[in-house]
Amino acid sequence: MNVPLAFCSVIIVNYNGRHLLRDCLTAVLAQAYDRFEVIVVDNASTDESAGYVETNFPAVTLVRAPRNLGFAGGNNEGVRHAKGDLIVLLNNDTIVADGWLRALVEAVAPPSVAIAGSLIRTEGIPEKYYQMNGSLNFLGHNIMRKFHRPENTFFAGGASLIYKRDLLGAPFDDEYFLYLEDVYLSLRARFLGRGVVQSPASRVRHLGSDTTRRQQASLMTMYQERNRLLNMLLFFSTPTLLKLLPLFAANVCSKLAASLLIRRYSFSGLLRAYLWLLVHPVRIAGKRRTLRAASSVAEIEVTTWMTSDLTNGESVPGKAVNACAHLYFRLTGIRTLEDTPPGTR
Repeated sequence: MNVPLAFCSVIIVNYNGRHLLRDCLTAVLAQAYDRFEVIVVDNASTDESAGYVETNFPAVTLVRAPRNLGFAGGNNEGVRHAKGDLIVLLNNDTIVADGWLRALVEAVAPPSVAIAGSLIRTEGIPEKYYQMNGSLNFLGHNIMRKFHRPENTFFAGGASLIYKRDLLGAPFDDEYFLYLEDVYLSLRARFLGRGVVQSPASRVRHLGSDTTRRQQASLMTMYQERNRLLNMLLFFSTPTLLKLLPLFAANVCSKLAASLLIRRYSFSGLLRAYLWLLVHPVRIAGKRRTLRAASSVAEIEVTTWMTSDLTNGESVPGKAVNACAHLYFRLTGIRTLEDTPPGTR
């Protein structure tokens, strides 16, 4: 007897992305999967996106947000209108391939798995970075080429992922607004003892942050840096955070210095991020208590999926920095991906 396919709700958050919606929605609606709905949450766009969806895609459920809720709040709003047991989050600047949705559903089917992500190919990223999946370091940065098995990954990229609603409910903390919410969601799953995998058969072309590219550099830097560190503060134990304190201090100093010399970071954005963390200890503590109370596995079950590498660099200085970091983690007793047998992941 055939088991009926799970009903999926595909949620696409849009902010002034009318020029992206035709290709995105056309590809989604063409999926050979019978049981799904598509919800577009329009974050108070000013480019007539909402009217375009209503006129050209009547099969799509349109949710008009009263203001820009960000990626985090927009997806949470979409979930409140969703009917599906499985929730799919998809960026508006993506074009999905045939079979994308079915492959995601199959990947998340095992009871041990809470989240599955697509193989997302972002324009401008060299091909070598798709040969092996990356992991996350303890400063919240993605480090490429760490996992040998194609299904293994530390977190599912928010540009295209599926998760079990009964396990994770609303996916994000509204306060994240944008950036690193996918890491937050994956950490929630991992601390519940559930797996996060990638489905190589679920393929997505990603145009690459078309909406956020238009925002102020200082604002983007603030959210990126604050949310990277906030993820660490919310999920990890006090002893681990104390061991990481020298790395956090070095991170602050090096990025502030770099922002004065190069344009990669905004100095004002970094200051806003660090000040937010300093002036909101009570709010952080409350969120932390809630998340850590829900944890059901030992911390080592999470840290051994993370990397002690601090850089992606393959230069001599980069290798030297990573070697020093490896030694530091071993001395402090924080076990990481580098402590697992070679090739097991």
